[in-house]
Amino acid sequence: MTVQQGPAASRALTATRWSTLLGLWVVMLVSLPRYWLLHDPTRLWLLAILAAAVTVALIGLWCLMAVAERQRCRGAVGHLVVCLAIGGLLISAWHWVDVAVDHWAVVLSQGAALGLLIHVVLRLWRRRR
Repeated sequence: MTVQQGPAASRALTATRWSTLLGLWVVMLVSLPRYWLLHDPTRLWLLAILAAAVTVALIGLWCLMAVAERQRCRGAVGHLVVCLAIGGLLISAWHWVDVAVDHWAVVLSQGAALGLLIHVVLRLWRRRR
């Protein structure tokens, strides 16, 4: 399925933006156990519904994305994975140094959020240079 796109659409559907949305989806998924263990059904359902909406958006954007940008997604997703791992290690180190005995689900969700932040900042910084 190929859709004809103008120049504005091709600029909007980039590998960086898609990988950022994928990172947001990952942060949502790894945050689900946190609210499950806290017995917070309101936040759990809200997060699950939003994660489902982001899944639909990811699939839709993938279908609309140009082939060249799809090929760049592999590198962007690899960068995202590395940043998520770095974020997880930094948050784990912070909780270890701070001697905060937080639940593993909190450390995991905070690490993923920090990793996504690192990914976005580094990708924007690279684009500006």
